Order: sequence, then C-alpha cells, then structure tokens
Amino acid sequence: MTETKTSRTCSTREAAQQLGVSVRTTQQWVEEGRLSAWKTPGGHRRILVESVTRLLGELRCSGGVGAEPFQILVVRENESDRRALQAALAPLLSDCQVAVAEDGFEGLIRIGQRAPEVLIIDLVVTGLDLVRLLRTLTAAGRGRAMLIVVLVASDADRMGLRSRLPDEVVMMSTPVDGAELAALVRVFLRNWRRHD
Repeated sequence: MTETKTSRTCSTREAAQQLGVSVRTTQQWVEEGRLSAWKTPGGHRRILVESVTRLLGELRCSGGVGAEPFQILVVRENESDRRALQAALAPLLSDCQVAVAEDGFEGLIRIGQRAPEVLIIDLVVTGLDLVRLLRTLTAAGRGRAMLIVVLVASDADRMGLRSRLPDEVVMMSTPVDGAELAALVRVFLRNWRRHD
C-alpha cells in the first residue's frame, strides 16, 4: 500500500519543477489548498500527483505555464537602498524575478533587453531626464502596460512632479514599505494577467 501511495505522490521540489515555479510558490499553493498534500512522520511534504496534474492544466489554460516569470526592475543608485528593496520584495513576490540596476544607464540597457512588467525607480537618477524617460516609456507601451513606481523623498517632490508625469505613474514615499509596494505590484499583475 505504501508503494502505491508513494508512486502517486511527489516532493515539493518535484512538483515545483513540473509546474515551472519556485519551491516557495509550490509551498504557498499547498497552504492555499490549490495542491493536495500531507506531511510524512519525518516532516516531509508529499503532494498528490493528481493535484499537480490538475493545477498544471489550469495554468496552461490561463497561460500561466511556460511563460517567463514577471520581471521587476529596481533602479536605485544607493547600493544599500537597492539591495534592501530587492531583499524585501523577493520573498513577497516569489513568482517574480526582481532585478536591480545601479544607475539609469544600466536600467535603460535592461529595459531595452526585456521590458519589465514593473519598473521601480528613484526620483533622482544621475544623467537621466526622468520625466522624459517615463513619458517615453508610457507612450511606447500603450499595447502592453508597465507599472511604473517613482520613489519620492518628500511631499514637496511629489507635488512638484505630479503634474509633469503621465497619469499612469505611481509615486511612493521613501523609506519604502516593502509590503505596501508588493501589494500594489500584486494587484497590477493580477489585472495584467486578465487583460493580456
């Protein structure tokens, strides 16, 4: 009986590989009830292969499998701020790839290589006309939305910038609340999936 039961189950890592997601995402899906699983006496999680197959079919129908992970690009010149934001977002957005750029030029190269679904950028980036850049990005992306979040340090910065930026651009105060930013990204990506 144990042999039959084992042959119809798989580990979290095996399920993650079949689904094309991270182990953490697979664990979250078990906790949410999207995958059926239990823990062995040794504390190892076993997932029913039938539930993996079912979810894989659902994801294929919705276009969620085989696609690249959502890309988030953080452009911040201060290294500790950049790394802290990346570290805060990565575990909260486990189905996304959070990349960083240390300056505007590296950010432009990354955007040119593969436009991210989400761009998070400081108000002041050396060598860039931020307003012109954001107007160009929003105009060029009419067929494919990009969430752009500008990080501002003060209300004065916010007031001076609002009328010059496209309406689609979101401003967020620093220091950044990682959970609040992750929630904003999550809502955008959920809507993005529906309209893609």
